[in-house]
Formats: sequence, C-alpha cells, structure tokens
Amino acid sequence: MLKERLKPTLMKTLASAAVILLGILLLTALLSIRSWYKPSIILNRVSPVTVILEKDVLVTDEYATQQKKEEARLNAIENTSNKEILDIDQKAQMQALEKLKLVVRVVRNSILNYEPRLDPINPKVSILTQDYLLDMGKSKYNQLLLSSDFEELLSESNIFENEEEINKRKEMSSELKSLNEVERKYFFESLTEGRLQRKETRKIKETLGKSFFEGIKTLDYESVFRKTYTVQKKLLDLGIVRGMPKRKIIENIKILYPSLLSGELKYIEALIDISTIPNITINWGKIKRLEKEAMESIKPANVTLKAGSLLASKGELVGDKNFHYLKELDLLHAATDWKEIIKNFYLLGFIISIIAIVSFFTSPRKYRINEIIALFFIPVAVSAINAAITIWGVDKLALAPLATISILLTVFYFPIMAGVIVTIITFFLIKTVDMNFWQILPQYLGSIYAIVLVRKSLQREDLANAGTKIAIAQVVTFLLTIILAVEDFEVGTVLTVAAFYAIGAIFSGFISLASLPYLESGLKLLTPFKLAELSNPNQPLLKKLREEAPGTYEHSLNVSRLSEEAGNALGLNTELIRVGLLYHDIGKMHAPDYFIENTLGKPNPHTTLDDPKKSAEIIIAHVPEGIKMAKRYNLPQAVVDFIPMHQGTTVTNYFFYKAKEKFGEKQVKTEDYSYPGPRPNSKETGVAMIADSTEAALRSIKDLVDEDQASAMIYKIMNARLDEGELDYSGLTRQDLDIIAKSFLDAWRSQNHERVKYPDKDSEDKKKAKSS
Repeated sequence: MLKERLKPTLMKTLASAAVILLGILLLTALLSIRSWYKPSIILNRVSPVTVILEKDVLVTDEYATQQKKEEARLNAIENTSNKEILDIDQKAQMQALEKLKLVVRVVRNSILNYEPRLDPINPKVSILTQDYLLDMGKSKYNQLLLSSDFEELLSESNIFENEEEINKRKEMSSELKSLNEVERKYFFESLTEGRLQRKETRKIKETLGKSFFEGIKTLDYESVFRKTYTVQKKLLDLGIVRGMPKRKIIENIKILYPSLLSGELKYIEALIDISTIPNITINWGKIKRLEKEAMESIKPANVTLKAGSLLASKGELVGDKNFHYLKELDLLHAATDWKEIIKNFYLLGFIISIIAIVSFFTSPRKYRINEIIALFFIPVAVSAINAAITIWGVDKLALAPLATISILLTVFYFPIMAGVIVTIITFFLIKTVDMNFWQILPQYLGSIYAIVLVRKSLQREDLANAGTKIAIAQVVTFLLTIILAVEDFEVGTVLTVAAFYAIGAIFSGFISLASLPYLESGLKLLTPFKLAELSNPNQPLLKKLREEAPGTYEHSLNVSRLSEEAGNALGLNTELIRVGLLYHDIGKMHAPDYFIENTLGKPNPHTTLDDPKKSAEIIIAHVPEGIKMAKRYNLPQAVVDFIPMHQGTTVTNYFFYKAKEKFGEKQVKTEDYSYPGPRPNSKETGVAMIADSTEAALRSIKDLVDEDQASAMIYKIMNARLDEGELDYSGLTRQDLDIIAKSFLDAWRSQNHERVKYPDKDSEDKKKAKSS
C-alpha cells in the first residue's frame, strides 16, 4: 500500500526534476548566446571578443609583406620609361593632320574670299537643289531623310512666293523623286557629309575669330601653314597625352623651334590648338604586367608572435596589422567557448537548486508540474527573443521584452518568483551578452514595476495598459542613467535608444496579452481573469448546481463568503478561495437528495436506506464525482484541488458511529468511512476545509446566538482538524488559525446581529385601548 502511494509521488518528482534540468539547459543555451554565436571580427570594427595567443606562432606578416609589395609596384612604374608603357595612336595622328589640312584650307579660302561649292553629287539633281538642301535647317533636313514625300516637306518653305518659285519647288521635288533607292542613299550620304564640312568650317571660323584672319593676312601665310605642319608633325611624333595643358604644348613648341618668329608663333599656336588631337594612350596591360612582376618578386615577410600577444580586445577597434594576423591564423571566426557555457550551466543550476530547496522547505506552496513548466517556459521564451535580438545586433537589446516574464508570472500568481527570475536573467545578460549595468537597469526596474502593476489587475486589458506604464518608467530611468553615467552623448542616439526601451516595454504588454489564453489552456494555469470568469453565476456548471442542488449552491455561497475575510486577513489569494468553494461541492449533483441541505423538508433518503456504509459511500462519492465533473468542464487544477482537499481524509463521523452501533465496533473499518484525500496542501485549501466544516456546524445549530458559543464551536472544529493531522501540509500556523477564527466570528456576527423588534399591529391596538 505504501509503495502504491509513493509511486505517483516519485513519478511527479522525477518529472519535475526532468523539467527543471531541461529548463536549465535551455536557459543556459540562450543566455550563453555570446559563447556559441559570436560575430566575425571585421577590419576597422569593434571586436566582439578578446583574442590572446596561447603559444608562439610563426606567421606571414601579411601587413608588412603587403607594404613591401605596394612599394615595389610603385617603383616598377616610376623606374619604367614612357616608351614601355605609352603607345602612339596612329589613327589619332592621321586625324590630327587631316584636321590641320581642313583648318588651313578654311583659313586660305577665307583670306582669298573664296567660297568653295560642293561638286554635283548626281547629274539628276541640279546644283540649285543641292545648295538649297545644304542650307536647309537641321530639323527639317532630318525629317527629309526619313520621309519619301519630298513635295509636302518642301512646300512648307516660305521662300516660294510666286509662280516661278512654285514651279521651281516642283522641279526640286521631281528631281529627288527621280533618284532610285541606291542613288538616293548615296546622294544623301554625300549631302550629309557636305553639310558637316560646312558646319565644321563655320565652327573653325568662329573659334579662330575675326582678328586671327585680319592678322594672318599681313604675313606670309603660306609659310605659316608650312611651319605649322612641321611643328604639328614633330609634336605628334613625340606624343601628346590626353589632358596635357595648353601651356605645356606651347612650351614644347618653343623648345623644339626656338627660331620661330614671335609674330608667326601666335598664329602657329592657334592653328595647332584647334587641330591637334591627343595621340598617346596608356598601355594598361603592360603596366599591370610590370606591377605583377615587381610584386611577385617580393618574398613574404615572416614574424614570430609570442604567447600572450593580444590580437583583439573586446569592445575595441581592430586595426590592419592585427586583422591580417587574425586572418592568417584563421581566428576571425571565434570558436564556441564550451568552458564558458559549462560554467554558466553550473552557475545557473546552482542558483536554481538553491531557489528550489528554499521554496520546498520554507514555502507552503507545492508547485505542480504544469506550474514548474510555466516557471521555465516563460523565461525561456523571452530569452529566445533576447537571443534573436542579440544576433540581430547587441545595440538593439533595449528592445528586449524582459517585462513579459514579470507580467505573466505575476498573473499566474508567482510574483516573488517573477522578481527572482527577472533578477537571474538580468544577471546573466550583464555577464554574457555585452550589456552593462546601466544598459539593463531600465528594463530591470521596468520588470519589477510590472509586478506591482499587474498584481492587482482585474481585466485582461490591464496588461496592455501596463505595457504603456512600463514604457514610461523605462524611458525615464534610461534618461536618468544618461544624465548620471554618461558625460558626452548625442541627442539623436539617446532618442533612438529611448524609443527602443519604450517599444520593448509596450511589446511586453502585448506579448503577454496575446499569449495568456494559450498558456491558460495549454498549461491549465490560473489567472485572476479566469477566476473572475469562473465566479460568474451564469457559468454552465454553477447554473446546473443552482438548478439541481439549490441547497448545496446556497451552502457554497455561504462558505465562500465566510472564507473571504479570513483570506484577506492572511494575505492569501481570496479570489481563488472564493471560486474554489463555489465549486467544491459540485459532486453532490450525482445524488443531491442524499445531502441534508437539499432535502427541503422531504424525508431523509438515508433513513429509508438504513445502511450506514452505503450512505457513507454515497456521501464520500461526491468527491470523486466532483473531480470528474470538474475535468469534464475544464476547470483549472487549482480550483479542482478544492474538491478533495476541503474534506481531506476526514471521517464521515455520523455514519461511522451509526455503523459501529449497527454492526459492532470490530466489524467497522475506518478507511471505509474516510474521504480519499489528499489533505490540504496550501493555506487556501486549508482555509476552505475549516470554512466548510464551520459553516455546516454553525448552520446546524439553530438556537446558537451567543458569541462565545460560536467562538467555541469554531475553535473546536479547528482543533479537531489539527488533531487529525488534516492541516499538517497546509502551511497554516497557530497564529493563522487565530486570525481565521476571528474572521469567521466577525462574519458570523454580521450575519446574526441582533435586530430591532418592531411591534405588531394587534399589540399597538391593545395599548391604545388600555390608555383610553
């Protein structure tokens, strides 16, 4: 029998230990994110880690080698003659000479007042038509090239004003139409070239200017032309680099031809300037080859790095030299720091073990497996979010919704645990995730403030409102820390970080609000909001109890009222006690008439049954039947606990003694008349047990009007439960019991206070008759 009772306890203990171990492992992994996920070391960026060499290493000094190679590359170019890396562009040279010929021809024709005409391109087209097309505007000429309707385009001209001119226009159109496709193509190609020559001629004249033409007429211009050709040829042979300044070209002319007359020099310079084209190109292929050969000739420079050399310091910039060393040694990507992870695991495990031991021996509350899961799942989930933000960027950790832990755990009636867990998470964030005390302080204080805010929340919407209040608290704390801890700061950066703190806090409220229903149903946890919903008289189970067992329903109401003041006086979860007692006797609906409060003047069925054992079985059955019914209606486990624990392992004394009278003392076993238990395991269920027995006892004595008698009755019941050991696991002390007794007596007094007796009508009439 003992083994059977111990087996479920052992299984629960093992399951709890497994959950705690898994929780520690997950928290260690998430809180040690910087030990297994470290950003790569980047040149000229802040190093995320410290790198110190453990032994001497011989490495290629890439930094020094690269410097030598760069010097060799520069020297390779400096020590190379121009002929090796510069090429003369023959095509550009020919173009420059042709351009000079054109310029000379334009200048000569201008001096001689000769206007050259384009030779006839095609005999089918007259010179008049050809000249007209040469002088046509650019826009209209381009339209003519794309059109086949010459007459329409030519008719738009406003020079045709009389019949003769109109006829001439028709002739021009007819001439163009007479050309076949090949002739037309050649004609317009030649015409376009002629137009370009005329345009170039005008441009040359405009560039040289009127004074140039007037001045050169006074010289032997043919001699100037010959000397210009000689000078340009020499300059082109030497090479003209693109971008060479004009003054440099003039200096070269003076150096090459010092005998040139000053009067001729300025005209030669003008002709050279307008016609000369750069004819030197850089041979990049040769340059690259020379640079490559020079760099390849440099041998790598080796250096010995001593053990203890600091190649990177966490939080400091990584320079070129150390970056090359790190790259050479393949240390840019930090390896997983298993030693640090194991240290964190041991430390976290030690802290949680201490908390678990202290809770076990000092706290009357015994945590169920689903509550232990919640105590780990919520911080694990929030730590996962924090880890994701850390990977995104440590500078964005102000967005971490740390207050979510405080909000949810407080809502689930773990306010003290919420503060402890938030403190642990904060400690490890400072220790492992590059956050200093001042950075985490706003979130830590915001999380503590969340416990105060949420502890008395009555509506789910309060969680979202709490997020806003926490945001204000975090921003104010952050701004104060900036004033106290930072001497020089940028306003833009401060505002950005403050916004992050606000967003993180608001998200805490919304995350809590969104996840709460899933945690309530998934882990079957209790919240004040759920209790408020369960206390609604229109709940299906309460309506069913009111209809099928009205006396039991009234008894449940009386017991819940009786216990409220005691719960408040002891600082307990009064709402849980009240709701638990509303449902504690729902199992009586399986046979409502067998319970005295539901007989309502009808005959007692136990009298007809006349079997104490059978009657005891019916009475005791309301506990297991109530548990079944509660689970069928998905009541939270904390509420379900009130069903067996309000009776504990007490004996149905009335039928127990009846059985002894009927069957003899030796034939009666106590366990047949005892409730299955378990005994109350919390102060709330302990108060419920005393309240249930007290209400029934006080109600059963109709003529109980004396306060001392009522007090004696209450203490008698409490002492009986103490003597039976029913309150051993409840955590209630003798001082608590005195407070409960006083609260029950105050409640009884308020319900049974002495009322003023009003005389009836007959008494008043008799008095009047006597007085008259």
